Amino acid sequence: MKLFKIITKIILSIIFLIIFSIVVVSSIISRSIGKSPNYLIETVYNSVKSNHYQSQNKINFLILGLDKRDDALEKTTTTDTIIFASLNLKTFKLNLISTPRDLWFYEKEVKINNLYPLSLESNQDKFDFLKSNFEILYGQSIDHVVIISTDNLISFVNIIGGVDLYLEKGFIDDQYPNQEYIKNPSPSIPIYKTIEFPSGWVHLDSNNITEFVRSRKSAETVAQGGTDIGRIQRQQLLIDAILNKIKSGDFVNTTDQLKNLYFFWQNNLSKTLSDTDALQVGLILNKNLKNISLNKIEIPIGTNSTDGIIYHPEKTNFTKQWIFTTNDDKYQGFHQFISDKVK
Repeated sequence: MKLFKIITKIILSIIFLIIFSIVVVSSIISRSIGKSPNYLIETVYNSVKSNHYQSQNKINFLILGLDKRDDALEKTTTTDTIIFASLNLKTFKLNLISTPRDLWFYEKEVKINNLYPLSLESNQDKFDFLKSNFEILYGQSIDHVVIISTDNLISFVNIIGGVDLYLEKGFIDDQYPNQEYIKNPSPSIPIYKTIEFPSGWVHLDSNNITEFVRSRKSAETVAQGGTDIGRIQRQQLLIDAILNKIKSGDFVNTTDQLKNLYFFWQNNLSKTLSDTDALQVGLILNKNLKNISLNKIEIPIGTNSTDGIIYHPEKTNFTKQWIFTTNDDKYQGFHQFISDKVK
């Protein structure tokens, strides 16, 4: 009987210490991120209690890069980076399909980079509008939408200390918009400037990352690093480099980085992912982080409607705009291509 009482006291003491530790740790963390301890505990509890992603085979994301401009050279709210990303929860392969901004969307009779401005004018919720229309385009359900601006990208690479990637073919762009002219339009300031990225290892940080991902005037062909397709390929290189940094364990090294990353997530990104959603995805990926592989999928571009998945038609067919279009206005071939690639 005496032994039973001693064991009971020990067990109760251990439980008390565990609960006390959880309360103290949650209190410290919650203060650092500006949330209440109850919010943190409830988020963790809800994430563990019922993780709906465990019953899914994949999670589909729509990632839009917003390059908002309102300056002397350009005024636009289009999203020129458009990525359909599908994370397979069985193989942990992240399938990445970067879609040309000039792809024609028959339902709205616009290029797909204009769907974001239309979402702001719609009576629908912005995210509902984007999800429903891009689901028509891709023929896939979209679980979450993430919108990241150029300023967001700069903030993000600052937090993680930049990234390194290998550029097989360097490029020079002598028609890159000059920020000095944009800030102060003047005849004495050149409208454009020349930027250069040599081949080999490149370190990207807040000083050069926007130039790297936005440049498209370096050449007339994709092989030489120019055009929108060349820009898409560099953006995929950047995503690959970020993923490799995450997998290396060198993503965040300090408490301040972790705190700043959360503030960035909470306050800067426009998204449909809640903290609970993000934690649930994180719990699934936790043990398989090093197994994640990136599959960069290129959409085959043909010369006409009988080859490739998309092609460039005569301008006269579509209000005299330079566009890509699918082989049919119901996107059947496009849907089949995507379905085959993201199984």
